[in-house]
Amino acid sequence: MKRGTNWLGTMLIAFTAAMLLGTAPGALSNTPVKGAAFTTINPAVDDPTNINTLCLNGNGLVNCNIYTDKNWVWLTGGPGTGTAALGDGTYFFAVLVPKLQQDPNDADAGGTPIVGNLSLPDPYTDRMFTVAGGVITAYSGIHTFANNKIRLMDYADTTNPGGVYILAICSLADATSNQGTPGVNPSDCKYDAFKINAGTLETPPAHNLELTKDAAGTNTKTFAWNIQKTVDKTLVKQIGGTAIFNYTVTVTHDAGTVGNIAVAGTIKVFNPNVDSNNATVPVTIDSVVDDLSDGTICSVTNSGSQVLTTFESDFGYTCSPAALPTSELDNLATVYWSQQLLDNGALLDGGSANFTFASIGFKETKIDDCVAVTDSYAGTLGTVCSSDASPKTFTYARTVNVPQFDCVSYDNTATYTSTSTTTTGSASQTVKVCGPAKTGALTMGFWQNKNGQGIISGGASTAGVCNSGTWLRQYAPYQDLSATASCAQVATYAYNIIKAANASGSSMNAMLKAQMLATALDAYFSDAALGGNKIGAPKAIGGVAIDLTLICKMIDGSGGTATCSGTFENVSSAFGGATSLTVSQMLAYAAGQSNVGGSTWYANVKAVQQLAKDAFDAINNQVAFGA
Repeated sequence: MKRGTNWLGTMLIAFTAAMLLGTAPGALSNTPVKGAAFTTINPAVDDPTNINTLCLNGNGLVNCNIYTDKNWVWLTGGPGTGTAALGDGTYFFAVLVPKLQQDPNDADAGGTPIVGNLSLPDPYTDRMFTVAGGVITAYSGIHTFANNKIRLMDYADTTNPGGVYILAICSLADATSNQGTPGVNPSDCKYDAFKINAGTLETPPAHNLELTKDAAGTNTKTFAWNIQKTVDKTLVKQIGGTAIFNYTVTVTHDAGTVGNIAVAGTIKVFNPNVDSNNATVPVTIDSVVDDLSDGTICSVTNSGSQVLTTFESDFGYTCSPAALPTSELDNLATVYWSQQLLDNGALLDGGSANFTFASIGFKETKIDDCVAVTDSYAGTLGTVCSSDASPKTFTYARTVNVPQFDCVSYDNTATYTSTSTTTTGSASQTVKVCGPAKTGALTMGFWQNKNGQGIISGGASTAGVCNSGTWLRQYAPYQDLSATASCAQVATYAYNIIKAANASGSSMNAMLKAQMLATALDAYFSDAALGGNKIGAPKAIGGVAIDLTLICKMIDGSGGTATCSGTFENVSSAFGGATSLTVSQMLAYAAGQSNVGGSTWYANVKAVQQLAKDAFDAINNQVAFGA
């Protein structure tokens, strides 16, 4: 029996339900019902001795389609807890007229009752229930509730000539006032058809087929990533200590590329025609077709001409739209049949039936949405997602020891790796830290002591003339050496020049001459092709390229020794503006700035002489950097 409702009480119940369900005005309905809608019988309550008096087809304890009376129709949560069962949540149900089940709400947004809702005037709050694990666990409305089932009565008679009704089950998770009362999107509901056949007919009339459908849209959005790595400097040259490199890793992503757009679901075609024994009468259909409102033609499985022998026949379908919709996208399914004489003697006129699933929602799956960023030195830097700002930067510092000699390179690689796929990318930076070039050069003090003197005096001669003296005389500053000097005389010559080394006065010819001489002797006695590698150098010193932009200012000490002051200078101007030269090239250029004997050198401009002297001094003390 229909019950009247108190307006204030109904509004309070609806408001309370909305608060419990967490609904928000204006929210989009985007939580489709999971599982399926089912009607069944409840013989333990209605007729425990004869199930066939309640359900006229199939296993009515699970899913009945044809009933002998409106009273015997019950709602259930579904068979067991599988995928067919209703998902956990709070729902309401409504009984609708076929083709008018476009909206299971009680009223539209303007308050007008929905035509075709046979459950009215009972408010939806009397038809609310809760499901957990495929079982109805809570119901407190006016309908009979027994054995975890809800009786659909009281509901009005259908206007469908075949006696067909539609059960709608809708989730209240996203109910919103702008949809009406209670405010669900009909596209998010599940539907099931059933038929009431109160008696038998000698020749039942032929009834048109009916159908319903669901539709679920899906798509992917794939994000592209890029990584870059920079460092504040890539080369450090210094003597001893440590060097600090400051790295910046920059990760960027695009806005994402949409792909794999699809709409899929099930079309349910219902055949309400029965014979005198209430058995389904076969109907031959021509086809089942499905298309989207944007013109996309969908593929329906097994959609050709066939005979439908059951009350319900299901057809799966898929659609592949070219792009995501920018406005409402609907899905129309249609079943066609030709005129035919049915087995029960009824004539079924040719025709069609259709159903529109409105406002398809799309569930997006993000691919490569987040990446983990790591570094070969710094380890884990963090995670960056598409929701983060682009670019996102990470910084860290690395301290390395400066080698005593020559250079050491350090590679650092930053890598991003997708947290969902195998997508990865990397960026590297190589830095180099250099100590002085390891030449094996010796100071002018060495060439003055007995060891150095012994090497010179023991050098090779040609016809009594010392080869090292002949080699030195190619340079103008040392052409005051006798062209016929023996090796002992060359040793004495070197001793006296080094002893006379002095940087005082208006010029420093004497000091420059002594330092360059030591460098020349280093070059001659480290080269197997000249005087032989008498000083055990790792390579021929004359071929070593020197960085002229970074020469240490030397502090001269006693005995021909010197130390690096820690202050560096660019001596390029003393070597024709060159930024680097080999030691042999430096000797040749400096010699070209001198007269015979080295009494006038670099026009006796002491500042320039100082630069040339510091360059040779740094080489002799192994504090000059390689180019």
